[in-house]
Amino acid sequence: MNKNIFPESREELVSMFLGLGVVIVAVLVIFNFVIKSKGNISLPGISTKTEQNLLTTPGKINNIDSGLYEVIKGDSLWNIAVKKYGNGFLWTKIASENKLINVSVIEVGQKLVLPVISEAEIKSAPKPIAVIENYKVRVGDSLWKIATSQLGSGYKWTQIWNLNKNKIGNPDRLEIGMMLKLR
Repeated sequence: MNKNIFPESREELVSMFLGLGVVIVAVLVIFNFVIKSKGNISLPGISTKTEQNLLTTPGKINNIDSGLYEVIKGDSLWNIAVKKYGNGFLWTKIASENKLINVSVIEVGQKLVLPVISEAEIKSAPKPIAVIENYKVRVGDSLWKIATSQLGSGYKWTQIWNLNKNKIGNPDRLEIGMMLKLR
C-alpha cells in the first residue's frame, strides 16, 4: 500500500495545480465576502452626512425647497419626481442622487435627497405620453412594456391584466392588434 503522492504524468500535475488554484480562489472569495459584510449596515437612500448637510444648508429647486423628501404611503420615485419637478421621467435623477440599488423599493419614512435640477434639464427631459384609455397591441409588446411606456411603471402590468382578463388568458401571450383597456 505504498502509494506515490507525486503525479506520474504531466496531465496529473496540471490537474493538481488547477484544483489547488480553484480552492485558493474559492477561499479568497469567501474570506473577502465575510470581511466586507462584517458590521456594515446600509439602507439605500439614507446617509447621515448628506442629511446633516441638507438640514443645515437647504437649497431651492424651481422655487421648491430642496433637501430631504420623506417617503409617504403610495409613493414611487415616479410620483415623487412628478410632485417635485412636474415630470416623472426625472425619477432617474432621484435614484442616482440616492445611489439606490433597487429603485422599485422605497419605504415609508425613508428620506431621499432631492437633487438640484436646472430649468433647462427639466425642459429637456422626455415628456410623459398623453393619457390614453386604450392601447392596440403591436409586435414585440408585453404587458410589462406597455405598462412602462403608457403607465410609467412596468409593475403596473397587473393593472392592465386585471382590466382585460376577459381578453387575455395568459398574460405572457398577447395577440397583435388586440385592444387593451389601460384605465
